[in-house]
Amino acid sequence: MSKAMDDWSKMPFGRVITAEELKRRTHPAWPYNYFNPGKPVDPEKVDELLKGCIDVHIHGAPLGGWLPGRPTMVETCIEASEAGMRALVFKDHNTMVNNCASIIQDFLGRMAKEKAKEGIEFTPVEVYGGITLNYTVGGMNAHAVKVALGYGRCKEVWLPSLDAMHQKQAQGLPKEVWEKGICVTKGGIGASEDLTDEMIEVLDVMADYNNNTKGDVVVLSACHVSNEEKVAILKYIRKKGMNVKVLLDHVTQEMTILTPSEAKEMIDLGGYLEFAECSCIPWPGMADWIVAYDYSFNLLKELIKEKGPDQLVLITDAGQPGNKPVAGWKMFIKYCLAQGISEEMINVMAKEVPAKLIYAE
Repeated sequence: MSKAMDDWSKMPFGRVITAEELKRRTHPAWPYNYFNPGKPVDPEKVDELLKGCIDVHIHGAPLGGWLPGRPTMVETCIEASEAGMRALVFKDHNTMVNNCASIIQDFLGRMAKEKAKEGIEFTPVEVYGGITLNYTVGGMNAHAVKVALGYGRCKEVWLPSLDAMHQKQAQGLPKEVWEKGICVTKGGIGASEDLTDEMIEVLDVMADYNNNTKGDVVVLSACHVSNEEKVAILKYIRKKGMNVKVLLDHVTQEMTILTPSEAKEMIDLGGYLEFAECSCIPWPGMADWIVAYDYSFNLLKELIKEKGPDQLVLITDAGQPGNKPVAGWKMFIKYCLAQGISEEMINVMAKEVPAKLIYAE
């Protein structure tokens, strides 16, 4: 059993939300006793900071069709271009997305030329994608990774999400179901730190790509595998000296949540931690989802203070119905500023660090 699964069996409100916090949230005079929105934020400052931001984890239709009502990838790219964002990396749970990114990039370029004829300035956002190694692409399929890289504009390889053994366990599915999920360590979650042959083959393909392409790099995103698997991957990469950077997805979303000690361990092992808008702050359409708001911002500020911002990444993970990425970015930046995170730190985490990941800057 993983540490997270053991915690969930004992902690009724998740690994970080306490009974005391829930009592505050349900106090009869809650908004008058506890509401603290932080300091006021100038909307113009938010728009200014958004220029040049890179989002390495977003979603959009027509992909992700299991959530009808998603904003389209094209709509998001136009809005991001108008907002002055630098780059977007789209993710889908079932298929590679970088081929779509190539088509959209061509469309945006044509759009810019047409607008230029009218004297309208329009700078296209750079559009990228990647591949998620669920069973729809053959699971831990190194050949699928090679094909995705061959298509170009592939910036991330995500480990399994919907088909991860850890996710199936977290969902409380029967053993006969979750044991068929994908685990990237031998013997199952927590049994050992030895990576499966398939995981090693994927890492080899990625390292070879990063070593042999000029200026093009691909990042491994740990996605929904267990924390034990993430640590094993980070240790293997460090031991072998591989040229592969590892992103740890939405580290304050309960299923993939890191405690402060886990977060610091993974930073020390070379991991890059994603703080996601849709896992840190409330957004429209999430009526049944409790966000660990205080924990998210307290952890972010603690890590900035103790470890610095150079392995922390702000993303939105947006693209759900009611959560458009550009609007999500504006809300996230506003909340960061309101909670005392400086403009300098936001620029590092939303621009400099993701640029280092996807451009090798």
